[in-house]
Amino acid sequence: MRILYLSDQTPFNNTFIRQDVELISKENEVHYIAFNQDKDYPTKNYSSALIAYPSNSLKSKILWRLEKADLYLNWHDKGFSKRLSAAINHFNPDIVHCQFAYEGLKYFDNIEDDETPVVINFRGYDASYKLRYKSYVEKLKKIVSKKNVHCIFVCKALLQMLEAQNISFANQPHILYTGINTEIFIRTDYKEKDPLFVQVGSFNDKKGQLISVQAFREFIANSNNQSVKMLFIGEGKNLDIVKKYTEEHGLSDRIQFLGNKSHPEIIEVLQKATCFFHHSIIPENGDMEGIPNAIIEAMAMELPILSTYHSGIPEAIENGVHGLLSQENDIASYAKNMEKVLEFTYLKINKAKVLEQFNIDKHIAQLKNIYRSIL
Repeated sequence: MRILYLSDQTPFNNTFIRQDVELISKENEVHYIAFNQDKDYPTKNYSSALIAYPSNSLKSKILWRLEKADLYLNWHDKGFSKRLSAAINHFNPDIVHCQFAYEGLKYFDNIEDDETPVVINFRGYDASYKLRYKSYVEKLKKIVSKKNVHCIFVCKALLQMLEAQNISFANQPHILYTGINTEIFIRTDYKEKDPLFVQVGSFNDKKGQLISVQAFREFIANSNNQSVKMLFIGEGKNLDIVKKYTEEHGLSDRIQFLGNKSHPEIIEVLQKATCFFHHSIIPENGDMEGIPNAIIEAMAMELPILSTYHSGIPEAIENGVHGLLSQENDIASYAKNMEKVLEFTYLKINKAKVLEQFNIDKHIAQLKNIYRSIL
């Protein structure tokens, strides 16, 4: 197969997209077109090109303001359309795969295509926050009703978000859970240790780090176990806010911030952890996760999970089985779950769940089957 991938950036810093493209490239001819940034990296095994969308032009800035005001949504640009069309015709793909729904909109605003099978991935933002805009919803309705458009969702919850907007599909949508390399995330350390709660993730509005620290403060104020510590890996715009709260409430001796770490370093920390927490929330703009990869990686390391009834997370975590879930922003319930999770041990059932549902080999096999089924 000849598969053309489209997104704003080639996946040099996006693990779950990069691994898909690299593995698909082993048996298929792949080309990747980026609209904003193309960048090489050591394991790249496919061709790529930058077909830059003129995002800084006066026209684009006006279009962006109109879109934000929900007055008009159309990303057609004559020069961009011509260059993109020429690149597509030169590669002559069997399948066009848009990594996010927004790239799907840009594609159909600039390319008249009713024949080539087009796959559109929905991963979170494009099936939550963007649904606030009527112009976006109406455009989606037209696109996904096309006979050559096939949609993939990373969890059932995101599909249900579109269905709640009365969006119907010409072709049956696919649920394709993100896969991880289970040969990398392997627990080797089963020694008894002091409780250590760990989160890996960027400090953005969806990840709930401040809520976690607030709940941790309540937990240690009422717990008999005073040896529990909390550790964060990651950086981002909310890091300073969380650090300030930690210092102001005298928690600096209990909470550690490690910044960004490599995959081997993260695995080393997860070996020392006794619980993984990830309090996903819906911020004011309505943006949602799918199922955070970090949760799946922690499950592969047999860690019990503390999380929320957010988006697709309950599709991975059954409350009381793979960990404990609370409602978003419910600090009291979250703090009680921190106490309860101390009774959990490492969970081989979590590893088994990942092997069955989130294994990269099965994921790639399913993706290949989707491609074959639509040709």
